[in-house]
Amino acid sequence: MPEKIYLKQISDVEWEIPREGKMNVPTRVFASVKMLQKMQQDRTLEQGRNVACLPGIYKYAIVLPDGHEGYGFPIGGVAALDYEKGGISPGGIGYDINCFHPEVTISMGCGAWLKIKDLENIWDRTKIKFSDQNFNLKNTNLNLFMKREENGYLYEITTKTGHKIKVTGDHPILTKGGMKEAKDLSLNDITFIHSFKGVEYEEPSDEIILTKKQFEEVLEKLGVTSKGSARKQVLNFIDSLNILPLRYNSEQLPYLLKLIGFIFGDGVISVSKTKQVSFYAKSEDLQEIKNDIEALGFSTQNIFQRKRNHKIKTRYGIREFSFSETSLMKKSAAFAALLIALGCPYGSKTHKEYRVPKWIFNAPLWQKRLFLAAFFGAELSSPKTMNKYNFYEYQLNMSKLESLKDNAIDFLNDIRLMLLEFGVESRAPVIVEGYRYEGVKGGTIGLRLQIPVNPQNHLNFLEKINYEYNKEKRRKACLAANYIKLKEKVVEERENVRANARKMHGQKISSNQIIEELGSVYASESFIQKSLFAKHEGARVAFNFMSFEEYCQQYAVGEDGLAWSEIEEIKKIPYTGYVYDVTINDENHDLIANNFIVSNCGVRLLATNLGKEEIYPKIKPLLDSLFRHVPAGLGSSNIKISREQLDDVLDRGAKWALENGYGTEDDLMLSEEEGSMSGASAAAVSDVAKKRGHNQIATLGSGNHFLEVQYVDEIFDKEKARAFGISKEGQVTVMIHCGSRGLGHQVCSDYLREMERAFPEILAALPDRELIYAPASHKLCQKYFSAMAAAANFAWCNRHIIAHQARLAFSEIFPGAELKPIYDVAHNICKIEEHEVNGELKKVYMHRKGGTRAFCAGRKEIPSRYRSIGQPVLIPGSMGTASHILVGTEKSMKIAFGSTAHGSGREMSRHEALRRWRGEALKNELEAKKIFIKSASWKGIAEEAPLAYKDIEEVVDVSHKAGLSSKVARLKPIGVVKG
Repeated sequence: MPEKIYLKQISDVEWEIPREGKMNVPTRVFASVKMLQKMQQDRTLEQGRNVACLPGIYKYAIVLPDGHEGYGFPIGGVAALDYEKGGISPGGIGYDINCFHPEVTISMGCGAWLKIKDLENIWDRTKIKFSDQNFNLKNTNLNLFMKREENGYLYEITTKTGHKIKVTGDHPILTKGGMKEAKDLSLNDITFIHSFKGVEYEEPSDEIILTKKQFEEVLEKLGVTSKGSARKQVLNFIDSLNILPLRYNSEQLPYLLKLIGFIFGDGVISVSKTKQVSFYAKSEDLQEIKNDIEALGFSTQNIFQRKRNHKIKTRYGIREFSFSETSLMKKSAAFAALLIALGCPYGSKTHKEYRVPKWIFNAPLWQKRLFLAAFFGAELSSPKTMNKYNFYEYQLNMSKLESLKDNAIDFLNDIRLMLLEFGVESRAPVIVEGYRYEGVKGGTIGLRLQIPVNPQNHLNFLEKINYEYNKEKRRKACLAANYIKLKEKVVEERENVRANARKMHGQKISSNQIIEELGSVYASESFIQKSLFAKHEGARVAFNFMSFEEYCQQYAVGEDGLAWSEIEEIKKIPYTGYVYDVTINDENHDLIANNFIVSNCGVRLLATNLGKEEIYPKIKPLLDSLFRHVPAGLGSSNIKISREQLDDVLDRGAKWALENGYGTEDDLMLSEEEGSMSGASAAAVSDVAKKRGHNQIATLGSGNHFLEVQYVDEIFDKEKARAFGISKEGQVTVMIHCGSRGLGHQVCSDYLREMERAFPEILAALPDRELIYAPASHKLCQKYFSAMAAAANFAWCNRHIIAHQARLAFSEIFPGAELKPIYDVAHNICKIEEHEVNGELKKVYMHRKGGTRAFCAGRKEIPSRYRSIGQPVLIPGSMGTASHILVGTEKSMKIAFGSTAHGSGREMSRHEALRRWRGEALKNELEAKKIFIKSASWKGIAEEAPLAYKDIEEVVDVSHKAGLSSKVARLKPIGVVKG
């Protein structure tokens, strides 16, 4: 339950949370009693109180009438922070935490997984796996662990490969069309999957594996004695690495386990003269080994390539061959001795007796996996099909002196025992007669261990163990896991068809009817006929199912085993409880969760020369025309721009649009900041953010964004209405409500993470970590301001071009129609402004999250045309309800830094709206009231049902009574275009 917070009543519509504790100022809440009761049901008031704790805050933290819980600031939160002593907080501009269900698993850098809820106590010392823009998998640290309460619903997304994830509706999921919020996904979307899971992470013990004394004994055995300085140098170097004593929880152990596993395969430790360790593999895999050796603190040489000629005697005669050998050699007595002390064989492994080191059997399962996967990367065969669909069994071959046969069998049985811990069965080792060789040191035999490929055994190996230090095998293994799941679904489908066909046949249903009812792509007429009369119980995969090679060609992405997977099912599930999120130390935010790759706004109003009586007869063709000219939802834009042009948009905003033939000079002059915010810099916006915004210029977006054809229902202030271009009741207007799309959200996300990294001491001192800010004196503050201003420019340019497109749409239906701008105002933004505080003029960073600027007459920021009247304020309603034009007031300047509400404010979750209403029924209901809708989806209509929002009339009345802004005119909808 939310904390109960004491409120002092100031008036019927104004309340105060008195200053206490860490609060630097009181918190003012503008709300009716009914609104206040709703705010007390979530964290709105608590968040408003927390904002009052920010340094440099003046007068009050403010919660506006449309206030509700957000991220950091409440939505509808306003704060003025001193330009020199304050700062900028992304949570005070327009950003919300999007989260995972507590049971969602996060892929860790060590090849293990952990439920996100279990990261809470170890996140600051954990590396996790993520995908960069080129779909390469890398490891990175976590910057922040977050959780919050959710009392609504989650989306459960299932792919055709059977992968599932549960997230909040606003959580971005990587799809073939870019990042999409979960609520905007559809069954047509294709997402990215990485099939490897690993095993659950377990905190290792601090039990000692290797002591310094034991290491010294190995040095003695290798001839590195106390004579001279060699031994001392080795010990001093090892001491400098802080490796000994080595424990199961030592940070170096995961690297050592992989290196040891590979040494048992394609590595050699030489100790005769120069002590050195050699690794043999492809260059790309040796680079990974090189990185791990360097992570331990050892320097490495360059990767070396040479041609080798060989001659061996077999039972079939002398065999000669040549090949190109790539190797990495590390000349180091310390490194060689460390590996030997941990149980690695040295010299010729064919001629040595050895077993899997005993200490590995006592390690957690995820550590055992590192050893096995690296060993398999060197020695186990790669996934390969014998025909189009079926895989060969995996082979682990081993050569050994015939006299050491029993030791070889013991070693392979050690491997078998470890495999069983992962649920992977294997066949007993056998001697392969064709692998007998006669060497200079005696005859050798070949032994083989095989892993069967029945589906579950195969998947256990691929998903839990896989390969390390062999990129090609690892990629094939990840793709094979997906392929097997798709194949088994087809087999299961065919088995069900066979069973149902026989059942129907037993009920005397004709063959033709059975075929008509049960036939499908993978259940042909021939298959069903055979099912009726043959005795086969099981079913094989269909002949027309794609081969593994075809699957790889069609679905593989990048070189690290990622693949496309179609979304098969989306469920909205009621949920009450904590949800979680993390941020990572990289410009990419594409972490791997449950195998999935998981990353400002404003209003423009135009006045027309048409009356509502002219519009109604042609409203449907008009909406069709608007829908064509202005893409809605998440569809790509009709207007294509280059990356260089996008940078221009970010730097210059709507000015770019005007210079490129869109809109009019008045469109610029009657926009806040004239549609171009100074201080903006495209260079401060990440490539990820640019990628998200590149194809979204001149698009509405989904959710509560819309383009609405309206008429003037009532005029409250004729003088001001006339000044704004509203001449009479019945006049038609066009309202555009949209913002900076995915680009703006990504900018906030990027800088939130950067601030978390840069200011851990600020983070620790805040009452809520979501309020992280960049101090005004720090360069990151200016950098973020430049990026945020660039996002605002994108939003202004977006609305500017949409206005141009709306004019084209109107001209198709109403030649001679005029659409003149009234104003364009931003919502979620931070501005550098000057305000009077205690009789002094103060320069501040003015945060308005879900708030609208409402300046009074005389302010220089207002267009000259309106400067003697006051700034127009545009408050859109929800779909099917009224919107309002208001004007800024002097009182608003005094009590709220010239700020007012920005909309009706949501009070019902989209899930609850979808549960209560069907889009089709709602559309019919609204059309009965002469409100027509053109939407990209029925779901979009249901989610934005009018009753899902606060009463716009109450929001506006409270704003008017409190003096935040003054009513000018009410607008009612005729037709709506939505995403």
